[in-house]
Amino acid sequence: MKKVLLITAIILMPVLCSAQSDKDRERFAYVTTQMKLPKDLKAKLQPIFYAYMKELHAAKDIYNDLKDKNLTAIRKQKITAEQAKQLNAARWRSDEEVLKVRRAYSQKFAAVLSPQQVYYLFSFANDSKSKRQGK
Repeated sequence: MKKVLLITAIILMPVLCSAQSDKDRERFAYVTTQMKLPKDLKAKLQPIFYAYMKELHAAKDIYNDLKDKNLTAIRKQKITAEQAKQLNAARWRSDEEVLKVRRAYSQKFAAVLSPQQVYYLFSFANDSKSKRQGK
């Protein structure tokens, strides 16, 4: 049974990895390096982490998609009252969804990691790009 699971994991690993963005792969590498996780724990964490990032991106897109549609007006500081209401509502919905995702994945990560490791995972995963690149 273990051999079947191992072979399946080996076969599916490239598929799972290729479905992720370069940014997510870089973030996963950064987080696991900072946490000094052993290979076996990285392997267990990887699919959960990528699923977390996918859901997190979707939650953030609630606001980001609307913001992108109104970017010219936002930059020129010429948004209408209606656009402002829509943008605020979208931001709040997005923030609520992000919180739901983080809470849900806190439990999923805890199935693989200790409470301290879950804390550090979220901390490192939220590091800015410049911090991840050592700038």
